[in-house]
Amino acid sequence: MAVPLRPGQQLTSISKLRPSMRGFDCEVIVLETALPTTTREGQTIHTFLVADRSGSILMNIWGNDGSYIRNGDIIRIEGAEAKLFKGFLQLTTAKFGKFKRVGEATVLFKEQPNVSEMIWVTEEESRSMMHSDDGTGSMAHGFSH
Repeated sequence: MAVPLRPGQQLTSISKLRPSMRGFDCEVIVLETALPTTTREGQTIHTFLVADRSGSILMNIWGNDGSYIRNGDIIRIEGAEAKLFKGFLQLTTAKFGKFKRVGEATVLFKEQPNVSEMIWVTEEESRSMMHSDDGTGSMAHGFSH
């Protein structure tokens, strides 16, 4: 049985995520689990490929809480963040964010588009590409696919 939303709570779909978004809620199904990694500071990061009805994204959970997540789990994240890491968009819990398992393997999802595979350009990078002039009066446009 699904866990009902709090009054007034709205879920943000993966396809609507943009770099530096913060404080939103979303609900995803876990498709794949990667081996945990450890930072130089000794913190554990659990990485998952997750999806909803609009697409998929990589999700990082810091600390040991990620070890309880399994493929097929439906996770509701409250206070999530969308961050760029090495140019790729990823979903994570904010400092005060939280997540909980709200179901298992009973949600429709789409694997494509995978927004973690898209090339994201910061506003500053975009401005520098759009304003570089080669002396001929033509503007350089830098859009990557």
